[in-house]
Amino acid sequence: MSSGPLRDAPEVDAAALTPAPLVSVIIPNYNSIRYIQETIASVYAQAHRPLEVIVVDDGSTDGSWELLERLQSTAYPDLVVLCHPGRENRGETIARALAMSRASGEFIAVLDSDDLFRPGKLDLQLQALGQHPDVVLCHTAVEVVGDTSRSSYFQSHFNNNPRRPYHFSHLSEYLIRNRICNSSVLVRAEALRSISWATNTVLGFGDWLCWALLAQRGRFLYLEQPLTGYRVHPDSKTTAFARHKLRRLFALLEFKLALLARVAQPVLAARVFLSLCETIRLMVVEYLWDPAGHIYGNPPITINPVVRFLLLIGKVARWAGSVPRRFRGGWTPP
Repeated sequence: MSSGPLRDAPEVDAAALTPAPLVSVIIPNYNSIRYIQETIASVYAQAHRPLEVIVVDDGSTDGSWELLERLQSTAYPDLVVLCHPGRENRGETIARALAMSRASGEFIAVLDSDDLFRPGKLDLQLQALGQHPDVVLCHTAVEVVGDTSRSSYFQSHFNNNPRRPYHFSHLSEYLIRNRICNSSVLVRAEALRSISWATNTVLGFGDWLCWALLAQRGRFLYLEQPLTGYRVHPDSKTTAFARHKLRRLFALLEFKLALLARVAQPVLAARVFLSLCETIRLMVVEYLWDPAGHIYGNPPITINPVVRFLLLIGKVARWAGSVPRRFRGGWTPP
């Protein structure tokens, strides 16, 4: 017997039935005992679930390895803590590669051991990536923590990107400076696994190499909300580069050599090679400068024909490398 007229069943939101994607957060750690606990806490404070957090200790000697073990046994039982065989120090890029070998998420978030996630970061990035299926990487604006006296410099550096999906390799500064904060990135795991980004970089810029290779897989998207806390302190690699121009130039040379060895497209490889020549010119110019000569009476440097030739080649390469960008009409920061 019927108990009465059937009522229309409520409409079911199909999106609500779709399980949220697993996000793997990978954190390489080297001697960051002062910051690593706060960094991990900022990840677990994210509302998004499911979440996989993987920390790779890269041979720390400051007690942070022991701290990670305590955090795993007390506060965060699902925290994954890894190290290299023999607890070797192998560099942050290889540490990230180890974390990637264990990551099972559909999306990968990268976080340096001294930086922070702001509340809502992952959910906002996942929403943006869901709206743009062709975008492989989403990064955000930053807010400086730590030495805030330098906030204006770093925030203007990282917070000056196109406001819509863009091709990273079309930027005029693509091979000159990296405007993507490593800790702000959320990337599709499938795209990341399709490139050979892990290499033995000695001085850094392994993250920049990764972005340059990912640019061949799809567009990038920048969110102008400051969803990442970027820590500035005296021991950071960024501070070391700011103090030593030659150190940055050597790292830049290393980045371009690694990129040149991995680029498949001939035109793009030619552009990287020309930019490599320009970096060599800048290094030669730096070595021609004699900071002690005016003080201690060192004899002047004689510029030989080989050096003059290198300087000329670098200038020609800089001009030739800028020609494709002029005709392509690449984006230039306002």
